[in-house]
Amino acid sequence: MSVQSISITGAGMALGDQETELVQRMEHIALAQGVDLGDVRAVSGWNAGAEVATDRGEVRVTPQGEGTRFRVSIHGIGVFVWSEGWTNDLVAAVGVAGLWRRGGTLRELHAHFPFMSCSELAQAVEDGDPVPTKWRQLLSSEWCLEKCPFLKAAHAHPELRVFYPDISMGSLILSRRPFDSTSGLVKITPLGAGNYRVGSTWQVESAREVSSLNEALEVAAACFGSFPEA
Repeated sequence: MSVQSISITGAGMALGDQETELVQRMEHIALAQGVDLGDVRAVSGWNAGAEVATDRGEVRVTPQGEGTRFRVSIHGIGVFVWSEGWTNDLVAAVGVAGLWRRGGTLRELHAHFPFMSCSELAQAVEDGDPVPTKWRQLLSSEWCLEKCPFLKAAHAHPELRVFYPDISMGSLILSRRPFDSTSGLVKITPLGAGNYRVGSTWQVESAREVSSLNEALEVAAACFGSFPEA
C-alpha cells in the first residue's frame, strides 16, 4: 500500500520554532505513552504543524490560536479526508495518530476519540463501497440537482451508476476509483441548447460534442469501455 500521512496543525510561535517544538512534544508523549509514530515530520505553510505517515493517509496536527488547541486531520488520496477534529489535548492527538498508524478503523477511532469525525462517506470508503453512498448524497441534494440537472438521468444509466460521481462547475465527473484521477475518469459538461461535451482523462484530445443527453450518456459509457484495465 502507498504511504500516506496524518497531520496535526496550529498557530502561535514563530514559523519553524513552533513546528520543531510540536514535533519534539509529540515524540516525547509518544515515548512516554508507548505509541509508535514512526518519523514525525515538521510541516510548514498555511497548515504548519506536524505530520505522521501511515499506510492509509497523513495524520496532520496543526496548532490553533495560541497553540493550546489542535486540529487533527487524516488525509487520504487527493482531497479526501478520512476524519478530522479539534482538541486541547495533545496527548489525545498523538493517540489518534498512533491508533490510525497501527491500523485502527474509523469506528474504533471515533469510539476512542469522540472529537474525531466519522462521516457517512468516509465510513463507506473504509467499508469498500462508497459509490452508492456518494450517488445517494448527490441525488438528495437540491443544490446538486440544480447544478447538474441531468444527474438523475446519469444515475439511471446502468453502465454509469457503477462509477464514483462528483460535480464540478456544473459538470458530472465519473471515476473508476474515488479521488484517484489517474484511474480514469469521464467528464460530461452541458454546453447549452441541449448540447454536451464528453471527455476522458485517457483520451483528452478526443473529447466529443453531442446534441442530446442520451447520446452524451452513451458516449460516456463507451469511454469507460475503452479504458485499459485498472
